[in-house]
Parts: sequence; structure tokens; C-alpha cells
Amino acid sequence: MAEAIVSIVMGRLADLLIEKPQILNEVSDEIQLAVTELMRIKTFLPDADSRMDVERIRILLRDVRELAYDAEHAVETFVIKASSTKKPFQWMNRGKFSRKMKDIQKKMSIFFDLFSDYNIRPTSESSTSSNRESGKLKRFHSFTTPEPEIFVGFHDDVECLVRHLVNESDDSYPLISICGMGGLGKTTLAQKIYNHSAIKTHFAGLAWVSISRKWQTDRVLQRILICLVPENKNSILNMETDKLVEYMLQIQERKKCLIVLDDIWSTHDWNALKAAFPAGKSISRLMLTSRNAEVADYVNLNGYIHKPKCLSPEQSWELLKLKALHTGNCLDITRDVKRMEKLGREMVEHCAGLPLAIVVLGGILVTKPSLIEWEKVYRDSKSSLKAGKGLGEAYQREILSFLIWSYNDLPPQLKPCFLYLSKFSEDESIDIETLYQLWIAEGMILSSDKREGETMIQVAESYMGELVHRSMVQVRFNDVESSLTKFESCSLHDLMRDMSLIQAKAEDFFEVIHFQSGNEFHLKSTTESRSASTRVVIRLDEEYSSKEANYYFTKKRNQKCYRSILLLCEFGARSLPRALGLHFANFRFLKVFSVENYTNFSGAFSHFNVGRALGSLVYLRYLSVRGSNLSVFPSLQKLVLLQTLKLDISDKIYVLPWLSRDVLVKMDCLRHLYLPKFKVDVLGRKSKLRFNGLSKLETLENFDTSWCEVKDLRELINLRKLTVTVRGSCDILEEMMKNLDDVASSASSCLRFLGVTIVYCDIELNNDLTILKQLVYAENLNLRELKIYGCIPEVGLIFPLHVSTICITTLNLGESYLEEDPMPILEMLPVLSVLRMYRDTYVGKEMVCSATGFPKLTVLILHEFTNLEKWRVEEGSMPILSYLIIASCNKLEEFPGGLVFLKSLQISQMPQDFNDRLKRQDGEEGPDFHKISHVGRLIIDDQGYI
Repeated sequence: MAEAIVSIVMGRLADLLIEKPQILNEVSDEIQLAVTELMRIKTFLPDADSRMDVERIRILLRDVRELAYDAEHAVETFVIKASSTKKPFQWMNRGKFSRKMKDIQKKMSIFFDLFSDYNIRPTSESSTSSNRESGKLKRFHSFTTPEPEIFVGFHDDVECLVRHLVNESDDSYPLISICGMGGLGKTTLAQKIYNHSAIKTHFAGLAWVSISRKWQTDRVLQRILICLVPENKNSILNMETDKLVEYMLQIQERKKCLIVLDDIWSTHDWNALKAAFPAGKSISRLMLTSRNAEVADYVNLNGYIHKPKCLSPEQSWELLKLKALHTGNCLDITRDVKRMEKLGREMVEHCAGLPLAIVVLGGILVTKPSLIEWEKVYRDSKSSLKAGKGLGEAYQREILSFLIWSYNDLPPQLKPCFLYLSKFSEDESIDIETLYQLWIAEGMILSSDKREGETMIQVAESYMGELVHRSMVQVRFNDVESSLTKFESCSLHDLMRDMSLIQAKAEDFFEVIHFQSGNEFHLKSTTESRSASTRVVIRLDEEYSSKEANYYFTKKRNQKCYRSILLLCEFGARSLPRALGLHFANFRFLKVFSVENYTNFSGAFSHFNVGRALGSLVYLRYLSVRGSNLSVFPSLQKLVLLQTLKLDISDKIYVLPWLSRDVLVKMDCLRHLYLPKFKVDVLGRKSKLRFNGLSKLETLENFDTSWCEVKDLRELINLRKLTVTVRGSCDILEEMMKNLDDVASSASSCLRFLGVTIVYCDIELNNDLTILKQLVYAENLNLRELKIYGCIPEVGLIFPLHVSTICITTLNLGESYLEEDPMPILEMLPVLSVLRMYRDTYVGKEMVCSATGFPKLTVLILHEFTNLEKWRVEEGSMPILSYLIIASCNKLEEFPGGLVFLKSLQISQMPQDFNDRLKRQDGEEGPDFHKISHVGRLIIDDQGYI
């Protein structure tokens, strides 16, 4: 890890020399000398990192990390002070900076003596592996498309368990348990069953919930119920536990459901949940997975227990071959295929048929291009994982050792990125965009790994791609073509997370502080050595101990020199300790601060005080107050190093006029900016937020023309994603178009996603329509998302027949009052994926979707079509539609036929006779039941029912 930290600091110092040339010009030689010395130190660190089990070497590595951070801190302090005045060099104590850098260099020279004393040898570039050639990350895979799924050995298990679940005879099982040791593939098997076509056809409701080691009964039941009846989400979230149990029982008797409880840890867990599931026969089914065989025996009094077997030697080799030698990889396996197979077969013997171990081994081998490297892996694997007899606790410990070996094989820049994932909760789906921004703010993404034309976000995605390629991280691919990232979210396998936590603790990577009800929390002594972690994750439960939390934030923490704080909301906590806003100075070295979804602050105006105090955190690179009600605008102008700023908060913002206009202009490092979703009111006079000087901005969301200066858009030459709201006048839309066209027509244009929301601009048949058509057809703007609320001309005038070049994927319309059926035009939009049509979009009586229409549509919402009586859908229309909502269309006579591929349907606030036509009651099918009998997920909201 020391090697990774030194690389991070070297990269950060090099970037600052490029980003702040005017400020750092006079001290650039001293900074470059520090970078050179760090580079020399780095050559000794691979050998030192490999001997971390030696106490004195571990202490030495800790001191190396701290000195590297000291160098970074000294330079950033110089930048911040220089940026705070128009005449930075007249008062800046340059001598103080020089003395600090000389002191750092003196300590660096001591390290070289210690390296010699401890017999730590430098690693020459020629002897490094292919993964670490020249310090750059060698990329083994380009994730243009998902890798083919690898599933070996359990196909018969899937079919067997599916038959048991859909069986409705007297000998059917109400509950099925899948049990076995960690890494055996229980969750993968359960997912295959859950997504099986026969399951989706048979069950009207499906719910999946993972049971983490820290969980609450009401939260688990809420998550299940929201899956089964999402239309009642708000009511469900306000139910007490006994009402949740009652409602769970009602739903399972009312509709045929399959509920999966993944990873039940103990019999105590089951006892806390079992009241919510029918004790006897039921039309619904329950499936659970557990690594504890005692749980399965305890739960399944009348159930079926399935214990997956380990893979056979032949299946093990097949799995390894698919992972390590799949078609299209970059390996040269032509030299000695037979020798590789022999080594591979012997290596999988050490895995004892455990799929996780085999896949991780394959993830290591897939990055080894030569037979020599396979032979080295073969030798290392024998010491890391001995061929086990049986699969008990001892073998589980060996698996953990094996996973640590896979971690040690990572290139240095990937190690901190991997450990960072264990900061998040067990079974949490981690948002990729947020994760990348955190990695970048922490300095973990090296600019030296950038290829020509790449952004740091793209480099971060290449890091994630390598972790996925090595089977160390599980990801969900983005199914939106216009997305800026290939991945949508990621997570860790339980055992991989266990290993990550062990390594993070061993390397003082971060510290977790958990405040909860009845928690006996004790602070460590503030005199502890500076080896303590520089990153902290603070978890606040719903009823945490405010006394202990306030004490923590009040206590001087300067010795800690924390670099990042993530305040995570656990189990519904929404309030922050009062002391937080009063003692920010105790955390003044923070680079990352996230306080999301907190809306309660103790004391009058404390939300303002907390927001104002954020201005003292001048080293911040990442600040998120997303979903909170903090007033932070006045403090922002001091945060000149910020790279990511998330202000999409829950309430209106009121700011003073002399603070509002130029609050962002000094933040020239800003890359990602998320503005408030609601109106910003400026007290005292009309003033709009300025964006001049933010030429490096890549993401800008929630730009609102009512309070943001439109003319500044032309300066944002590096924008990749922009979402804009235009209010009140098409003249503003025209001005916005002119400025965006200046950006998009430049040779360096990189705008890949434009989302425009037009609110009540009353578009008429003149210049307004011309402007709107220019927006729709401008190929260089990449308009992906268009939302129009208010009157518009007929859609045939906006989208003429030649629509092949239109790249809109999401279209929202509302109160359009169209008199002609819009479907014949809209269905020809070639890549339209989501269509939402709200109140009186169309005021006619009949609507028709043709057989070839909507080829890419996956989501369709029809809400409050007050005059619609007939809707005809020809068979073949909307071939991949997966989600349909029909709501408040009170005159619609019957559900249309032709939706043969529809997977999910929600009917809400519709007349009872319309609902009855779709139901099967007392064994009799309604007239329209045959039209929706194939739908796997059906929700019909009977008015007044909960």
C-alpha cells in the first residue's frame, strides 16, 4: 500500500504543477525535487510491502506514507493561501514553505539509510511484471460489452429447484433452503432461479432481500413489501413492525409471491422474521440461502433443503478455462497450451471445487500473458491454498488466505481502490459515478494512466474494469446507451469483503465509528501516534447516542489529520449531532466530506451554521450535501481545490446577493457540479450564478436559466454531461442554444449527454417551433433527454418523418393538449427507451401503436388521459417493453392486446370495472385476463386498499 500512496502523492504534485502554473511557478523546482525523491523511494517499496509482517518494516512504511502526505499537504497549503488574495506573493511566507520542503527532503534521505539497514532492495523497471511496466496500469480488457456469463455445474440444480417452486400439488414445498459454505455459489444459484422465465411467469410478485450481519426486522420487511406493492411505498415506510407483519401475511395470501432471503446468518435471524411468513400451506413461496447448515435444518420443518455440491475436477477445469482463457483475451497461449492445461488442472485441485476460489484464480491467470507467469502462479498457489480435505472452517480460512494472495497480485494503484469498497455497507449496491468521484478526490486515480483524450472518470472506469476482469468486484452494467459509464453499480462478495476489511485494518486504511442506540463508545486517546487511519466512516443509526456523538465531534482530532469523512445514514437516521457544525476546525485537513440525506439539525439556524462551517475545510476536493437541507452557498468560494460538488439538496436555498453571483468562479479545479434541484432565491436583488472560469467542468446538472447565467455556458468547453431547465420563455431557449452551439461546434467538443427540461414556455407556430426543432435535430448536441411541460404544437411538426438522426432516449410530455394521436410519430423515434406522458398530454379519444413501432421502448407511462377511450396496440409493437403504468385514464374501456412481451404492469387509480376485467376471481378469468396472463410482475391498485 505504501507504493500506492507514494504514487498517488507523486501524481497529485505533478497535477498541481500543471493546474496551478502561475501560483507554483516560483516554487516549482522544490516541488519537482520532492517528486524525484519520492520516485526514488518508490523503487524500494515493492520489496518493503512484501515484508509487512516485520514490525520495523511496517513502521517504516507507515512513516513513508505520512511523509508523502506531508509533502502533498505543504504544496496544497501554499496553493490555498496564494489563491486567497489577489497579490499572493507579496505576503506569502515563501521561506516557510522552503524550510518545510527542506525538512521533508532531510527525512527522505534518512529513509534511504533505513532501506540499506533493513536490506530492502530497489526494484528496477526491467524486473517488474507486465502489470507494473513503467508504473502504468496495463489494461487487459476493454468493457465495450459485458463479458459472457460463466455458469458451470449447476444447471440441473436450477431446473430441479424451479420445478419445486412452481409445483402446486399437495406435496409441494412452501419453503426451499440452499445452504453451503461461503463461495460455493448459493447466491448465484438463487439468482438464476429468481430470474428463470418459468418463475417470472408463475409468480405475480417477486422480492429479493439480502440479510446483512447488521439488520433490522422492520427494514427487511419494508424492502420486501416495496418490491411486492411499490405503489404503497409511502404507507409501508410509516408502518410499525406488527403492521408490517400483518400486511406481509395479507399480500402473500392475496397474490402468488416468491420471496428470497439471501444469506440468513443464524436461527435468531429467522426467529425475528418468521412471523411474517405463513406457517402452513400458502400460494406464495419462500427461498432462503445460508452458509450455516443449522439454520436450514431449523427453518425447514416442512421445507426442502438443497446443498449444492462442489464442482468436479472436470467442471473445475472448465470454469477456470472459461475465465482464464476465454476467446478474445490478450494472452499468447500458443506456446504451450498443453503445459498450461496441466498447470491449470493441478491448480484447481487446490481450490477443492469451490467456484469462488476457481474464478479468483482465473482472474489472476487472465492477466498473465506467458507460460513463465503461469508457472509462477502455480508455485505461489501451492503455498497460498493447500489442497483441503473437506470444506470446514479450516478450509474457509485457507480461502481467505487465497483471496489475500489475489489482492497482493494487484497492481499498486488498484489496491486502494479495492479496499475503498469495503467502506460501504455489506450487500450495498455502490453507485459507480459516486465511487469514481470519491476515488479521484482521494487521489487514487493516477493522471499518468490517462490515455490521449481520456478524462479521469474514464481512467477510473478502466481501474474498475480491471478489478471486474479479475473477478474481485461484481458489477451491474448500465443499460442506457447514452450513459457516460459502462457500469451502473458494483458490490463485493461477502468473502471478498471480509478479506478487504482484514487488509484495510492491517494497513490502517480507514476507521469505522458506529454510533447506535445503547452504544458504549470510547474515543481512542488523542495522543495516539499518527499511524491512525486518515479516513473515517461514521455510521449513525436512527436512535444513536447523541451524547457520545457530540463528544466525538467536540474532541480535538488534529493528530488524526483525517483526509475523508463519509457520514452514512444507517436504518433511517436523519439528524446530525449538534456539535458537528461547531467543531469543523477539528477536521480541517479533510479532502472528502459527504453528509447526504440529513434534514434535521439541532438548534435554530443550525443547518445554516453547519453549511457556513464547511467553508473552513479548505482542502476539500469532494463535498456532497445531497438530499440534505444545508445552506452552503456562502462558504463555497473558499474551497478552491474542489473537484466534485453535490448541492442537489431537498429544499429551496436562500442566499445573500453579494455572495451568490461569483461564488463559484475561483473553483477552477471543479469537474462535477450538481446544482440544487429547486429554485434558488437571492435575497435583496436579482442576480444570477456565474460559471465563468469553470472551463474544466465535465458534469453540470440542474442548470436552471431562472437563476443561472446562460451566457457562461459557452465557456464550459469540456462539458460531457449537461442537464438544463428552461423556464418561461423560448427566447431563453434560443440564447441557450446559441451558447451550446459554440461549445459543441468546436474541434474539442466532448458533450455526450444533453438533457433539456422546458417548463411552460408556450411554444407556438413561429420562431419558437423553429428553435425547438433545431434543438431536437442538432446532432452535435447529443440531446438524449427531453422534457416538455406545457402546450406544444402537434408532434408531427416537431418530429417530422425523417427522425433517424434523433438520439432522444427519454421523452416526458405533460399538459401538451395534443388533439392528434401522437403515437404514429413518437413510435418512429429510433432509440427512444423511456416515454412518460402525464396529465392531458393527449386529449383525443383513440390511440394506436403500430406493429413496427417503438423498437427500443422499455418504459411507458400513461397518466391522466382524461378523454382516452380506446387504445389499440398491434402485435409486434414495443417488442422489448418491460414496464408499463396506466393511471387515472378513467374512460379507457379495456386493456389493449398485443403486448406479448410485457414483463411488468402497474394499474393505479383506474375504475373498478376496468380492474375487474384483468383479474381472476373465484376461479373465473376477467374478459381481459388473457391479455396480461403472461406478465410476470402485475400490480393492480384497488382504490382504498392498503
